[in-house]
Amino acid sequence: MIKPKQELPAQAKTKLSRSSDLSTTFSSLRHYFLTALAFSLAINLLYLAAPLYMMQVYDRVLSSNSEATLAMLTLLVLLAFSTLALLDCLRARILARSATRFDRLLAGRLFRSVMVPILCNPAPGNQPLRDLETTRNFIAGNGMHAIFDFPWTPIYVFIIYRLHPSLGSFALVCAVALIVMALINEVWVRGMSSRANALGVRAHALSEQSQRNSDVVHAMGMLADVTEKWTTERQAVLSAQQAAGERAAIVSSLIRFLRLAMQSLILGLGAWLVIERATSAGTIFAASILLGRALQPVEQAAASWKAMVGAREALGRLGRLAATLPIVDKTRPIARPEGQVVVDKMSFTAPRSETPILQDISFTIEPGEIVGIIGASGAGKSTLARLLVGIAEPSNGSVRLAGVDMHMPLTEALRRHVGYLPQDIELFSDTVAANIARFSDQSPAKITDAAKLAGVHEMIVCLPQGYQTTMGSAGTMLSGGWQQRVALARAAYGHPSMVVLDEPNSNLDTQGEESLAACINRLSERSTTVVVISHRPAMLRIVDKIIILTSGRVEWFGARDDMLKRFANNVKSHTTLEKGASNARS
Repeated sequence: MIKPKQELPAQAKTKLSRSSDLSTTFSSLRHYFLTALAFSLAINLLYLAAPLYMMQVYDRVLSSNSEATLAMLTLLVLLAFSTLALLDCLRARILARSATRFDRLLAGRLFRSVMVPILCNPAPGNQPLRDLETTRNFIAGNGMHAIFDFPWTPIYVFIIYRLHPSLGSFALVCAVALIVMALINEVWVRGMSSRANALGVRAHALSEQSQRNSDVVHAMGMLADVTEKWTTERQAVLSAQQAAGERAAIVSSLIRFLRLAMQSLILGLGAWLVIERATSAGTIFAASILLGRALQPVEQAAASWKAMVGAREALGRLGRLAATLPIVDKTRPIARPEGQVVVDKMSFTAPRSETPILQDISFTIEPGEIVGIIGASGAGKSTLARLLVGIAEPSNGSVRLAGVDMHMPLTEALRRHVGYLPQDIELFSDTVAANIARFSDQSPAKITDAAKLAGVHEMIVCLPQGYQTTMGSAGTMLSGGWQQRVALARAAYGHPSMVVLDEPNSNLDTQGEESLAACINRLSERSTTVVVISHRPAMLRIVDKIIILTSGRVEWFGARDDMLKRFANNVKSHTTLEKGASNARS
């Protein structure tokens, strides 16, 4: 009987929320930015110490010849500069910590996004993680300092205007000119930088795909052609980056020239005003210092423009991706559920395809049963296996384990009670124990039990450090058969409720197949439901029921013995018909 759809236990519930943008993440960083803004206020106020010092020295000290006043003013300005340096260092540390906090808030969710199962929408590769790093580096870099200091540009211009309207008007023209140059830099460089970034994403994707398919590339003599293709795309990236860099360098150099020229010209303007007795000598140097400080954020922003453009594009991609990602807290363990599996009118069509892979699949497996799935290539066996373990969502219908829908967003705790052995085995570069324990809290007793179930314990203890032996990249220090058996131990770890094995004996010899059969039988004795996909008849001897898939549909589901009898009768009837036809021809 099919059980009604159930919810997860209360202790397994997780927090699930979505955000249309990154506003929630940046809201949690508000206190960092407000503190940095307060420090920027203090820093820019302390910058006024230099022009005030120059004015006092030229307008008071030189006229009064007071050495005591000069000493006191010098002491005060040194104190102001030391405080400014300290606050600037603290602001840099605050922004660096805000960048780290930004990374921590998003890194886990973005890592989940690159772990999209093969049957789901195409994974974005590692681009979200690179975008996160780009944004983090910008938040902690000089670009953010320029953003916090830029609002002070009009304030400094106003202060210069208060010194003398002519000086203030000149400073305003200078500031507007540099801002216009920065906008020209944006328009001139943005298109080329965007093109370079897009080409870089393509080149990274090609390198990642080539690494994953390195065996095929080497085996079929594709290395030279793949290298040439990657080199061509890489050269396109470098050319676009070089063109963008050259354009940015031209504008940046021009802005630097204008700033230096303007600081010199304001000295000349101030000297003319002194000659005309319209202002004091100290005002000349004060105005020059203030103008340099007013234009510094603009020049700094132009120098960081490439980083700004990259961070803006990365942040846009992260915002669009974050809108689709749930915030999932780590779930607490739940009690081991029963191993009853109910597949109810399930169909599956791959994304961007109109042809269904599986159609109207229904069956029920009771706890502890061993079910074999057989069928021709392309019948949908591996797709069914992935749907059973919940790494893809059916287009219609459902898959339930112990009455709980395997494709609900909140079944992380339930999936800890599922074992899965895919066709393509790839172990992690870590210890044998960590691989078997699925990187959870490692229980030596559970690890040893799983290894003994898979018949791999004796091999492991003979390794240099036993269970603590660090495996090479993708477990390359083990043969394919031993990798498969370690992966089988991983699937059997922790007394799972259901284990799905996709071609588990593809790399096993006779002894390995015997160990596999023994492992499956022991799992069944422990009330673990086992689903086996295999083309080898040896596996059919141990199953209780058989599912025959044909073109994505269940052609037969029933007891193994009934299926074998039916098959034998079909063969006998076929043989009788052949004999009758032969006699008729005679």
